[in-house]
Amino acid sequence: MKNSSSDETAMKPILSIIMAFLLMCLAGCAEIATTANVSARAENSADAAITEITIPPIATPAQVYSTAEGGQAEAFALSGGGEPGLTAATPSALPMPSETPELTTSPAPDPTPEYTVEPMDDKKAYLNAGSANLREGPGTEYAILEELLELEPLCVTGKIEEWYRVEAGNETGFVLAEFVEFGTAPTPKPSFSVKSMDDKAAYVNAGSANLREGPGTKYEIVVELSRNEKITVTGTSGDWYRVEYGRKKGFISNEFAEFGAPPTATPRPTATPRPTATPRPTATPKPDVIAEATPKPTPTANASNGNSSWETPRDYFSDTSRFTAEELLLIAQVVQEEAKGTSVEARAAVANTIYNRYLSSKYPDTIEGIIFQKNQYTVADDEDEIRSVKPVEKTIEAVTQIFVEGDTFLPEDVLFFRSASRGTSWGDKREYYATYGNNAFFRSFY
Repeated sequence: MKNSSSDETAMKPILSIIMAFLLMCLAGCAEIATTANVSARAENSADAAITEITIPPIATPAQVYSTAEGGQAEAFALSGGGEPGLTAATPSALPMPSETPELTTSPAPDPTPEYTVEPMDDKKAYLNAGSANLREGPGTEYAILEELLELEPLCVTGKIEEWYRVEAGNETGFVLAEFVEFGTAPTPKPSFSVKSMDDKAAYVNAGSANLREGPGTKYEIVVELSRNEKITVTGTSGDWYRVEYGRKKGFISNEFAEFGAPPTATPRPTATPRPTATPRPTATPKPDVIAEATPKPTPTANASNGNSSWETPRDYFSDTSRFTAEELLLIAQVVQEEAKGTSVEARAAVANTIYNRYLSSKYPDTIEGIIFQKNQYTVADDEDEIRSVKPVEKTIEAVTQIFVEGDTFLPEDVLFFRSASRGTSWGDKREYYATYGNNAFFRSFY
C-alpha cells in the first residue's frame, strides 16, 4: 500500500469496518462458487490508500460503491484468485439526489398587544351614533364582533384610554368612548317625510307661531316667531312647512305662514263708540190748558245696549292700547254664557280661543267681527240678547288675564271648543287638546 499522511492513516480502521459490513451483506445474498481472494479499496482522493480484505468469492462480480470526499460515486469490480486485483468497472449511473427545495417560512404573527382595563361600576348607557363597531379589544386592529346601532342599550364595565368595555346583548367588547352616552336611551322620534320645493319667501301671519323640530305639535319648539317675521319655505310635510329662519331650521303650521313680503304695519283703527241715545224733547204745553203739563222723565241712555237700568262698559273695563272697554265687555258677555258655573281658568280658556282667533289671519280682524261671525258662537246669534248679559267677577278676571295682561296659556292653534259631553272626537281637521270646566278644546289643522 502507498504511504499516506497521518490523517489518512487514522481513517483506515473506520473505512475497513464500513467496507467489511457492506461486503458481508452482499455475500449473504449470493451463491458461493469458489474460494478466491477479493480485494476492495476505498478511495477518498486520487492518492487514497487501499485496504485489503479477504472474503469468499462470489459467483458473479460484485460492485462495491465508495463515495469520495467531493460526493462523487465510483464503482469497482472485484476479481478472484492470486493477488488481489482491482479492475475498474464502468461506473453505473447512480441517481443523484434532487435539489432540496428551499423551505418557505411564514413570518411569525405580531404578538397581540397587551392592555389593562380600568374596571368601573356597571353603568347604563346607549349608542349615540348612527352605528359603531363592537371590537374584541381597545383598538381598530382588533376583530369586529358586531355592529351596534343608534340608541342600542349598553352596560359600561371598564375603560382604557379612549375606549369603553361594554356589554351589548350577549357580547362583551370595546367601543370608542365618543359613541357612548350614559343614561337611558331616549324614545325614538316618529319619522316623517318631506317634499322639497323651490325656496319661497314668506312671513308669519299670526301674532306668534312656534318653529318646531318636526311637522307636528309633539316635536320640540326651536324658537317662537312673532308676527311678520320673515321665513323661507323649503318644503312641505302634510299641513306643515319646512322653513328656515336665519340660521335655524324647523317646521311651522302652514296656517301661520303667508307667501310674499310682510305687509306694512297699519295702525288698528280705534273702534267707533256707539252713539248715545238722544233724549226725547219736552212736550210743549198747549195754550188752552189751564194747568201746565208735567214733562215725562228723560230716560237714562246706555252706550252698550240701551238698557237704562244697566251700567256702562267702563264700569267693567278700561280702554287699553289694543282693546276698548266696549270690546272687552262684549268678550266677557260671550265668556259668561259659554262657561257658566266654571272656574276662572275654564273661563280664561274660552277667552283664550277668542284671543287666538284675533291673532289668526283666518278670522275677522275686529272683536265684533269675530264674535258675530256666522255659526261660530251660538250665544251671539241674537246680538241684543248677548249684549244684555251681565258678566260676573270670575268672568271679568278671566278676560282681564287674557286680553289686558296677555297671560295666555293655550297654543295658538287651539281655536275651537264645545261641550265636553259631546266627546273628544271632532272630525279629521281638529285634534283634541284638553278639557277645562264643561268645555273640550281642540287644535285646528287647517
